[in-house]
Amino acid sequence: MAKWRYLIASMLVVSSTVNAQEASSETSAKKWQHSIEIYAQALNIRGNSTIGRISTDVDVDPAFIMDHIDMGAMLRLEGIYDNQWGYYLDYSYMKLSGKTDSVLDINKNILKGNVDIRQGVLEAKGFKRYQYDIGMIDYMVGIRWWDNDIDTRLYGSNGNVDLRKSLNEDWIDYLVGVRWTKELNKNWTVHTSLDMGLGSDTDFTSSLLTGARYQINSWSDLNVAYKSTWVDYENKGTFEYDTASQGFLIGWAAHF
Repeated sequence: MAKWRYLIASMLVVSSTVNAQEASSETSAKKWQHSIEIYAQALNIRGNSTIGRISTDVDVDPAFIMDHIDMGAMLRLEGIYDNQWGYYLDYSYMKLSGKTDSVLDINKNILKGNVDIRQGVLEAKGFKRYQYDIGMIDYMVGIRWWDNDIDTRLYGSNGNVDLRKSLNEDWIDYLVGVRWTKELNKNWTVHTSLDMGLGSDTDFTSSLLTGARYQINSWSDLNVAYKSTWVDYENKGTFEYDTASQGFLIGWAAHF
């Protein structure tokens, strides 16, 4: 009889230990909160760019992008543990192409030209969240990676390629920033974030995002915001890019 008591007691101890571990695991899993957002931005790009010794003004508006875009994607992924430590990933990509039949060479011959432009921008940040009376403040540190590919081709009257020029330029900027979030009521939340930084060939870069979120249901919301990103990149003799990219955006986010 004593042996049975010991056996039953041992089984109860093992069972309670397993249940405690499962409960702890579930509690830990619930501490993580994630969201994924897809968004579209009415992008305007203003500034100037230099490739080699050729400098040109940059003046791109949403109509130009819609007329020449081949592919585009904008995605944000974010997560936070125990409402304290979090990560933030934002990636935007677009591929534009254009054609012209009015390029003159040095002999005044008319050439046809094609250009393909691909640009990807990735932001990766970590942050620490603090609660204040004015709302939540996230102190952020991270990087912004720029990836630019430009491919140009000029064709003669015989259809052969007379000139081809390609540029593959990417760089990393290092950032510090802050984000403020305030819940106005059960449906609306306002937010503003600002970062700034520099890199080995970047004199200055900064980004501003401000807007509001509307809670659609318990697991998704709508984001309406304005975003602007400045960069002054200078790789003398190869590529220089001094622009401001800005515009309103709308996004849909799922929380899990």
